[in-house]
Amino acid sequence: MEILLIFAFVSGLITIAAPCIWPLLPIILSSTATGGHRKPLGVVIGIMASFAVFTLTISYIIKIIPFDPNSLRLVAVIVIGFLGLTLIVPKISRFVEGYVSRLSGKAGGKLYGTQQNGLIGGLITGLVLGLVWSPCAGPILATIATLAATQKVNSSIILVTFVYIVGVGIPLFIFATLGRLLFSKTRALSPYLGRIQQIFGAVMILTALAIYTNFDKTLQVKLLDLFPSYGNFLVKFESDNKVKEQLDELKDGVNKTDDMIGKPFDMSKNKSLPNLGKAPEFVGITNWLNSKPLTLSELKG
Repeated sequence: MEILLIFAFVSGLITIAAPCIWPLLPIILSSTATGGHRKPLGVVIGIMASFAVFTLTISYIIKIIPFDPNSLRLVAVIVIGFLGLTLIVPKISRFVEGYVSRLSGKAGGKLYGTQQNGLIGGLITGLVLGLVWSPCAGPILATIATLAATQKVNSSIILVTFVYIVGVGIPLFIFATLGRLLFSKTRALSPYLGRIQQIFGAVMILTALAIYTNFDKTLQVKLLDLFPSYGNFLVKFESDNKVKEQLDELKDGVNKTDDMIGKPFDMSKNKSLPNLGKAPEFVGITNWLNSKPLTLSELKG
């Protein structure tokens, strides 16, 4: 298990170089260039927490409360778009700050103090970004996602996910902090901070539109096609024999109660099953993926 944890952590660290995270970097820079000194920390914690919880629990949540997970992308569109608008239109930003200030007064001033250092604002942005970010999946993350999707999550999987996310968070925090320092401490940029803030607001709105149209996913795929070496490197890096063995142990640990996995279904041992006749034709399907509409006869054989 120790080898797997080390590889998961290093895989998280090198994710900063992955093409699939590049579309995320401009919006992280946009959201942390303005605000308090703790805003980068809030953004990174939000991304880490949101991605981990969403990845590990979404199948359980859908089972309890049936809903389309893609609806969460609409939430991200609204929040990111509004945050971008506050950067472009100062009046909106002042209105929000005034509202938060009044709200914090009722809370004894504690909330406003947190707002001043940017932690809460960064946390909200990070939570939203974590819902829509899809990292490049090597064998480790692919195993985590598969087991989580089949509702087979145990303490080992949670631990591997946590270690991976910590690895992702460290370079993201460094990037966000250096970006904030660049814009807040560089004197040459000081006269243009207002204009830079508006540009970043436009970036956030464009990102929201990209998420709404699913272009962010298309962009990630195109970037991976342009830089296939990263995907090959990640798979090769995580294909260490020890890692493979420990991933198999991880899968065996959650599948050990299922004796049918990997075995053919033998009808001869299930004579009590009723004969329900020929399978019915496909009906009521309005959207076929990756093919024209099919019939049973076309699939015969």
